[in-house]
Amino acid sequence: MEYDEFTHNNRYVYVDWDMSSRCNFNCHYCSPESHDNKINFPKISDAISLVNKITTEFQGVKDFAVYNLLGGEPTIWNQLPEFSKYVKKVNSNNIIQLLTNGNKTVGWWRRNAPYIDKIILTVHVAQADIVELVEKFNQLVGDIHIDFQFAMDIAVFDKCITDYHYAHDNLHKNISINPKPLRTLLSASELMPYTDLQLDTLKNLPRRWGSELELDSAMIKKYHGNIVETNVNLSNLVMNKENSWKGWACWAGIDTITINREGNIKIGSSCNPDLVLGNISKLDFKIPLIPVKCRYDICSCYTDIMATKIKDYSLPMIFGEL
Repeated sequence: MEYDEFTHNNRYVYVDWDMSSRCNFNCHYCSPESHDNKINFPKISDAISLVNKITTEFQGVKDFAVYNLLGGEPTIWNQLPEFSKYVKKVNSNNIIQLLTNGNKTVGWWRRNAPYIDKIILTVHVAQADIVELVEKFNQLVGDIHIDFQFAMDIAVFDKCITDYHYAHDNLHKNISINPKPLRTLLSASELMPYTDLQLDTLKNLPRRWGSELELDSAMIKKYHGNIVETNVNLSNLVMNKENSWKGWACWAGIDTITINREGNIKIGSSCNPDLVLGNISKLDFKIPLIPVKCRYDICSCYTDIMATKIKDYSLPMIFGEL
């Protein structure tokens, strides 16, 4: 069934922040520059200034912000605890979410748990010990909301399936687990060349939703006129190639804002390279807060996918004249 609106949540702005190229892993599906250790984390003063700007400019538009910290490995940042405390001080409803490989010790996670709301633990099967990860994070249930997402690497596909079933069977029931189909590179739009059998296997893997934060419970919805389809699964949407909204109005820049590892603040994560608003080192710009007309055949980044999309939109848009 065709639909004319696609939405996730409109109460918060999702700040997708690629913080550095420092990483202790070396995954072949990540672009080399994402883990070459050449770009360090931002100055804490610049990071705090950006939090202040986002708080001010989204006041009255969004109730709170979700800071999704990634980029290399965010737990390497020595000033992460100071930053997280400040984000909570500015607005107690703000959420700190880390996209991590889970390398830190149980002790580290427990010390920092009061200022981290959620971790999305990406299981990089070729470099991870699944038994160790399951044992470690089962101990942290109740301290942090935990999602396991399995990077389904075609190079070790059978091991991915084996490790996934082990985790599904042995993780605590409050830990979410989902497969993540991979692109050829995380900066590319094409999926890895999975066979039809592999795609069917991925679609049929058991999922589990554990304990939820508000951002998790606001499930993605499709609107077909007066008919609403809820609980849309993003992984299946991507595998079914339903992530195409060319010509639609997209709320990237309103529902989401992106900071890349060079410190550039922009509208759209994997799209709109020409929509750079400014840099974290010089915050002398305004965030437009109007939708963007999509110019792309495929929406390839999960952050961009989560932004609201409306098919027939007649109000002003960036690139609306195209």
